[in-house]
Amino acid sequence: MASLICPLHGPQRTGGSMCTEPGCMEFLMPAPAAIADPVCPVPGCGNQLDPDGTCPLHNLDLAAEADVYADPARFQLDFPFGPIPIGSSELRIGRSEEFGAIAESLRDYDKVSRQHAVLWIEDGDLFVRDLGSTNGTFVNDRRLTDDDRRRLQEGDEVRFASVLRVRVRRSAAA
Repeated sequence: MASLICPLHGPQRTGGSMCTEPGCMEFLMPAPAAIADPVCPVPGCGNQLDPDGTCPLHNLDLAAEADVYADPARFQLDFPFGPIPIGSSELRIGRSEEFGAIAESLRDYDKVSRQHAVLWIEDGDLFVRDLGSTNGTFVNDRRLTDDDRRRLQEGDEVRFASVLRVRVRRSAAA
């Protein structure tokens, strides 16, 4: 059985569906399975890195450098399983295998749809749109309606279904 974690307080004792910390009312979610081998950080790639840390499809040094010059305002989403940067390409959220590493990390989040939401940067701002998911996408506890695109800001909480909460962070280009 998968262990449960609170998005604010981490691993919890077994039993119950809510955090056991006093005053915390967060729902518990399955702890993500550890990824045994490192994978390419390019969103949607998911290829296992070679022993020397290179991806068979992407030049990671050039991709990181291009991201810095193409997109001076960088964002990241702080997931329970770790941060995911959002550069100049869009980030699709879902359990569909075509989404690569993100799908692998979301496999235990059964309330997240196979094609749940998309995030992208436009004119230096980060946006999110629900892709017709069954259980919805929420920004600061407000559900997105069909075809509603929402601009995100530093500190916003994005919730995918009822089980996956992420925090938006903005960082200056390196």
